[in-house]
Amino acid sequence: MGDSRTDGTATTTSTNVTEKAGQVLAGGALVTLFLRLVSFLCTQLTIRSLDPATLGKASIQLELLLTTVLFITREGFRLSLTQQTDDQKNWAVAWLTIPVVTIVSGAALIWHIFVSSSSDDKDYRLAGMLYCLACWIEGCAEPAVLFLLRRLEVAKRVSAEGIATVCKTFATVLGLRLFPVQWQVTAFGVAQVVYATTYALYLYGNVWSRPDWKIGLPSSTKKLWGELDSNTCYVTLIFTLQGFFKHLLTEADKIVLAAMADSYDQGVYAMGASYGSMAARILLQPLEENARLLWSRLASVGSDEMLEESYKSLLKLVLYIGFFFCCLAVNYTNLLLNILAGRTWGQNAEAANVLSAFCVYTAFLALNGMTEALVYAVSGTNRSNLNTTTEMAKLGFAHTFTGVVFAIAASFLVGQYGTVGLVGANCIAMSIRSIYSLVFAARFFEGMRKEGKSLASSFAVLLSQVFPPILVLTSFAATYVATRLSLESLMEKSYHLKLQFRDKDWLLLTGRHVAIGVSCVIGIMSIMAFLEKPFLRSLSGLVKRKQKDA
Repeated sequence: MGDSRTDGTATTTSTNVTEKAGQVLAGGALVTLFLRLVSFLCTQLTIRSLDPATLGKASIQLELLLTTVLFITREGFRLSLTQQTDDQKNWAVAWLTIPVVTIVSGAALIWHIFVSSSSDDKDYRLAGMLYCLACWIEGCAEPAVLFLLRRLEVAKRVSAEGIATVCKTFATVLGLRLFPVQWQVTAFGVAQVVYATTYALYLYGNVWSRPDWKIGLPSSTKKLWGELDSNTCYVTLIFTLQGFFKHLLTEADKIVLAAMADSYDQGVYAMGASYGSMAARILLQPLEENARLLWSRLASVGSDEMLEESYKSLLKLVLYIGFFFCCLAVNYTNLLLNILAGRTWGQNAEAANVLSAFCVYTAFLALNGMTEALVYAVSGTNRSNLNTTTEMAKLGFAHTFTGVVFAIAASFLVGQYGTVGLVGANCIAMSIRSIYSLVFAARFFEGMRKEGKSLASSFAVLLSQVFPPILVLTSFAATYVATRLSLESLMEKSYHLKLQFRDKDWLLLTGRHVAIGVSCVIGIMSIMAFLEKPFLRSLSGLVKRKQKDA
C-alpha cells in the first residue's frame, strides 16, 4: 500500500508539472509573439531612415559587445538555477549576477574606450559607452528574471522584454529624428539604455512586493556569502564556460564581419539579418526557451513519456517553420524588402540575396535551437543514463570542432561569395551542432527506455519520427521550384526590384507570383493535415493543457 500511495503522489506531481509547463509554453510564446510583432513594426521606421554604414556600427559592432557581456553574465546562472527550483539553498547564487555583471561590463567599457580612442569617431565611442551602461543595468535585473523563471512565470519576463523592446524602438526613431546626422549611432546607445531601464524597472516592479521574493533577499553581504552553495557555483561556472563557446559560434558571423568587412558591408548584412532572423526572434527563440524549461521540469520529475513526446512534436514544428522559409520565403525577399524597408533597400540586390540566404539559414537555425534546448535542459538533471561532466565535455568538444569548421568555411566562402558566403558558413556550423544534439537525444531517450538498441538504430528511428513524410517533403520541393520559376519571370523584366502599382504588367506578374505562393501553402497544409494527424493531436494536447489550467 505504501508503494502505491508513493507512486500515486509521484504521478500527480508529474501531471501538475507537465500541465503547468505546457501552460508556460503556450502562454509565454503568445505574449512574446504579440509584443515582438509590435516591436518589429516599429523597427521599420528606423530601418527606412538609416544608411548602411550607421546600421553596421550599431547592429554588428555594438550589438556584438552587448550580447557578449550579457551572455557571459547570465547564461550560466539561468541554466543552473532553473533546473533545481525546489532547492532554496542555491538561490543565494542568483545574487552573484550583480557583482559579475559589474565586473564584466566595467571591463568591456575600458576595452571599448581603449579601442575607439585610436579613431576620431566620437559618435561611435559615446554610443559604446552607453551600451556598456545598458549592459550593467540589464544585468542587475537578473535576480528578478531568475526568480520568475524558477516559478515558471515566463509570461512576465517576456512581457518585460517585449515592452522594453517597444520602448527601445520608439526611442531609436525619436533619437534619429532629433540627433544630428553625425550622432546617429549615439541614438542607438540612448535607446539601449532606455530598453535596459524599462526592462529592469518592470521586472523588479512585479516581484519586489511579493512575500516569496522578500524571503530570498539577503540581509547582508556577509550572510549572502555564507549561504552560497558550492555545487551550484561550480555548475554555473561550467555552464558559463561551456556556453561561451556556444556564444562565439552564435555570434561568429558578427565577429567575422567586424574583422573582415567595412561598415557598409556590415550594414547590408545587418539589413538581411534583421529580416532574416525575424522568425527566430518572434517564433523560434520563445519556443526554444520555454521548451527548455518544460523539458527540464519533466526530466526532474521523471515524466519520460511526456518528455519524449513533446520533444518530437516541438522539433517537428520548428522543422516545418524552417522548411516554409527555406522553400517558400526565399523567393519573396525582394518584394518583402520593397514593402517593408523602402525602395532604396528593395533595389539593393546584395541585401535581397543576403535575406534569401537567411531564409535558408532559418531552417538550420530552427533545427539546432530546439535540439540543443534538450541538451541543456536535461544535462544537469540527475538522470541515471547521463553523466553531467561527461556530457558537458562532449558538448564542448562538439562546439570547438564546429568553431574550427566555421572558421575554415568562412575564410573560403566569404572570399568567394561575400556576405552570402558568411551565411553559408553559418549553415554548415548549425548542421554540425544539430547532428551532435540529435545523437545526444537518441542516446538519452534510448537510455530511458533501456531497449538495448544500437545508437545508429535509435538515431535513425528518431529522424524518421521528427522529419515530415516523404510526400510533404516532395511538396516543399515542388513549392520551391514553382515559386522560383515565377520569380525568374519577374527578373526577366527587372520587376523583382521594384514596386510599380500603376504598371499593369507588374501587377499581373507580381500578383501571379503571390498567388502561386499562397496556393503552395494551402497545398502543403492540406497534405500535412491528412498525413500528420498524430503530430497535430500532440500539438493540440499542449494547447489543451494550457486551456485546462487557464
